[in-house]
Amino acid sequence: MPCCKGIKPGTFRHTIIIERGVKTPDGSGGNTIVWGTIKTLRAKISPISGRERVYAQRLEADTTHRIMLRYTPGILPSDRINFNGRYFQIRALLNLEEANRFLEISAEEGVAQ
Repeated sequence: MPCCKGIKPGTFRHTIIIERGVKTPDGSGGNTIVWGTIKTLRAKISPISGRERVYAQRLEADTTHRIMLRYTPGILPSDRINFNGRYFQIRALLNLEEANRFLEISAEEGVAQ
């Protein structure tokens, strides 16, 4: 059975930016994370679930998404995804059927980096 049957090129209609954080000195003896662009890619973004929770006496909301894209080596779980100014923390990277054709990323929006 061919990998990822039914995925067509037109499926990837969203443009995403993969960003990687680099620690840089902040001048006060600490570090700041500066995010830089690694790659710009086409993807399909589908929301999976959402929830609200109370954290530190504040109401926070987060949403889980499935992001599909063509296989791209070099993406790390510590990277983040920028989609039109919305930031997604990568939770899992799956190389579908280990065929190096498609990646499925499980990501959360609205959570601390």
